[in-house]
Amino acid sequence: MTVALVTGASGFIGSHLVSRCFEKGFRVKVLVRQGNSRIGQLKRLGVEVVEGDLRDRDAVKRAVKGCNLVFHAAALASDWGDWEEFRAVNVEGTRYICEASEHEGIRRLVYLSTYEVFDHFRLERLDEQEPCTKRGEQYPDTKIEGTEVVWQYKERGLPVSVVYPSLVFGPGDTTLFPLLADAIRNRRFFYWQVRAGLNLIYIDNLVDLLMLAASHQNALGEDFLACDGNSITLEELSASIAGRISAPAPSLYLPFGLVLVLAHAMELVYGAIGSTKRPLLTRQAVKLLASRVMVDTGKARRLLGWEPSVPLWKGVEKTLDWLVSVDPGDWKKK
Repeated sequence: MTVALVTGASGFIGSHLVSRCFEKGFRVKVLVRQGNSRIGQLKRLGVEVVEGDLRDRDAVKRAVKGCNLVFHAAALASDWGDWEEFRAVNVEGTRYICEASEHEGIRRLVYLSTYEVFDHFRLERLDEQEPCTKRGEQYPDTKIEGTEVVWQYKERGLPVSVVYPSLVFGPGDTTLFPLLADAIRNRRFFYWQVRAGLNLIYIDNLVDLLMLAASHQNALGEDFLACDGNSITLEELSASIAGRISAPAPSLYLPFGLVLVLAHAMELVYGAIGSTKRPLLTRQAVKLLASRVMVDTGKARRLLGWEPSVPLWKGVEKTLDWLVSVDPGDWKKK
């Protein structure tokens, strides 16, 4: 019987992974922090809950014990925060997962990285051959280091697969769609790149790929980009959101260089005062929403037979249906 550990189970991606594991008939364990509001809900689903922190080696060992499959989806994912906290979660936490998985002799570790480990802003096309590039940004840089840890354990014989998702969306999303909708509704949204292409992946399509990465022989020791296709611009998505929430579509454009300078200035000010609150703009976010790269998912299609089961615009419509069913005051709540 497959016994799967899912880290990050209380998050958007992890919760969908837990549901899919149950659909497959797996026994499911999760590692969640003490006091997490979803512990009761997870237990009612029949999940074996291990309460503890990813930064606690002993808690990680308890979570991995008895498992033969691990989905490591937990991460500190933000464009602002303390470097040491990012490293503790995204690097050392990943090291503890690999260490415990090696000791337990699991049959596969599926590591959820991010396409942000690649400097895609400067590229026209991205595939898995592109080297990871550190840019002095907390989340991408520490995810690069975490990915390097996974590859180090692969060289020691740990059976691993790595997936690099682009921007993940779907009903229950707590980031992209809710944040855009909130900014559009309050008329605080503007553009800084003409026809920037958004690289999106619908949550069900990502989970399909993660399950293939966990089971397909061709996925062993390999890495895969995950994206539905670069066929939607930020202007198109913003106009669709505005139409569904009955708000004016954004029309203001500011020069990219100016916005990047403003973001850098905000980071300097917030850093100087030691603020833990995210600035209105960060350089990471500015570049992320100005990218025109085409993400090539040919490797996943060739080796695993993966295809997005939900077309991009159908996923957008499903997410917008969910968005308008939620009270606007809850859009940005985690």
